[in-house]
Amino acid sequence: MDINELKSRIKEGRLSGCFILAGEEDYLKRYYLERIREATVEDGAFATFNHAIYDGAEVSFAKIRDDITSAPMMSDKKLIEWRYPNFEKMKDSELKLLEETVELLGEYDYATLVFLVAEDGLVLGTAKRESKFEKRFGKTVGILNFTASTDAALLSWLSKHFEAEGITASRDTLSSLLFRAGHSMSVLHGEVQKLCAFAHAKGKSEITEADVVLVASSTPECDTYALTNAVLARDKRLALTALDEMKSRRVDPVVIFGMLARTYSELAEVVMMLKDGLGFADIQAKTGMNAYRLKHYVGAAPKFTPERIVNILAELERVDAGAKFGGVTGYTAIDLFITKCI
Repeated sequence: MDINELKSRIKEGRLSGCFILAGEEDYLKRYYLERIREATVEDGAFATFNHAIYDGAEVSFAKIRDDITSAPMMSDKKLIEWRYPNFEKMKDSELKLLEETVELLGEYDYATLVFLVAEDGLVLGTAKRESKFEKRFGKTVGILNFTASTDAALLSWLSKHFEAEGITASRDTLSSLLFRAGHSMSVLHGEVQKLCAFAHAKGKSEITEADVVLVASSTPECDTYALTNAVLARDKRLALTALDEMKSRRVDPVVIFGMLARTYSELAEVVMMLKDGLGFADIQAKTGMNAYRLKHYVGAAPKFTPERIVNILAELERVDAGAKFGGVTGYTAIDLFITKCI
């Protein structure tokens, strides 16, 4: 089942049967579970009697069967939720009970059964190669796989959320929020709420990149941004200051070194492509790089000749090899690298 079919069934009130909300995007799973609740559970004194909620990796199909066969109270619909079952660890005998439960639901069209599954609770296949579970239940159960959203989808989603609050934000601003807060829709939703509250309090109709830096919380990925920015600007003082900050937070030197290697490798790729005459759009198409990150690389490129980039990458390899075979390691190695190469 795809998301459009679920939306259609929610809108038309055709929600009887069994649904499994799986995949890695927790925000969307919870969002559509709430939409299902709204479509099946009527407000009022009898809502409690028509909405059964269970938690646990092991599913009690006996409890679910009792809920299915007991008629709703003062309503023509009822909802049964089981949150976070682990289908991956179910034995064949349990999967047979699931089959029997789905078959039973066909006799009681007032009942809707929904399983909210953690990412590792059900591993699904692809459109070209279905998993064994999908082959077994795909025709009788509405299985929805909420995969991680792409940057483009997240940017569109963020834009719509700001617009709903009467606030505008440029693509660069949205990209900076995505970079700073990460790709979790749950986290991003919270950051949008904070930024909207900030804008309303200040009487602003537009959110800027400066507002994002001021208001939004940063992820560990973004905490390395200060050092990356200093590297691209070839500012040794700022780089050493950023390293001191990361030391105080006890960021693993291996993580810092990996970030430096990634930054210079990606920068080298951009510098070479620019030298070959490629434009921004062509480079992005070839590398698949985030537009916000690529913009900074393109801006920094004039500060680096191809020869300098090659020498820096060679020095990184030398430092890495030295650390593995008895040379200088940890923060000291990174400090020496910054002093020598920036």
